Amino acid sequence: MRIPSSLLVAAVLIGLASPSAADPVGLVQKLQNTAYGTPPQAARMPKQPTDGVEFNELIETVPRSAIEIGFIDGSSLTLGADASVLIDEFVFDSASGSGNAVIGIGKGAVRWATGVMPPQNVVIETPTASIAIRGTLLKIGVKPNGDSIIALLRGLVNVRSINSGQSADLNPGQTALVTRDGVEVVDQVLSVADAIVDDGWSRAEDFSTGRRGRGRDSSGSGGSGSGNNSNDY
Repeated sequence: MRIPSSLLVAAVLIGLASPSAADPVGLVQKLQNTAYGTPPQAARMPKQPTDGVEFNELIETVPRSAIEIGFIDGSSLTLGADASVLIDEFVFDSASGSGNAVIGIGKGAVRWATGVMPPQNVVIETPTASIAIRGTLLKIGVKPNGDSIIALLRGLVNVRSINSGQSADLNPGQTALVTRDGVEVVDQVLSVADAIVDDGWSRAEDFSTGRRGRGRDSSGSGGSGSGNNSNDY
């Protein structure tokens, strides 16, 4: 029986003795080209496969790059090209199964898959949106002006506009378009214009070589590796 890589990451991290603030809360599982990490009070350094990721570390990718991080609870976070994410908070007690996490997305496209941490204790934030998780697989795109697209593939989420306070619940197959003015929900999964985030790591070869074409998301909806799909936000 094949054991999912996210569970192997969790097993390695849970096995760490005497956890401290500097202990990793995740590990780099996959890397495409170049990504950087800036831990608290440390220099920005290139990330490599199996590198640890710390609490409050800033993760960044450059154009035509991607990185996937597996966390101690089995959840995973994939960053597409030219993205930045702050692991603002991540605490998990394997003995009780309790914990909480706050992930801040500054720009770019990401995919989040929930692990065994109680999903209601996970919040993802963008410059315009606060996303409350309810057991979820979703993808998020943040434009340079902070406008956000949240496309739900599995589970439930509540999306709130940070500026206006307007909120909406999303069901699988729906997308929220969030601006400073509010939240609009559409009944389809929209592209976030990043091949790996939209279509998964099977698209990595097309992503790295620049080949164009439509792929299929795990939701069954079409994605675009080029960002030119008519459903792009």
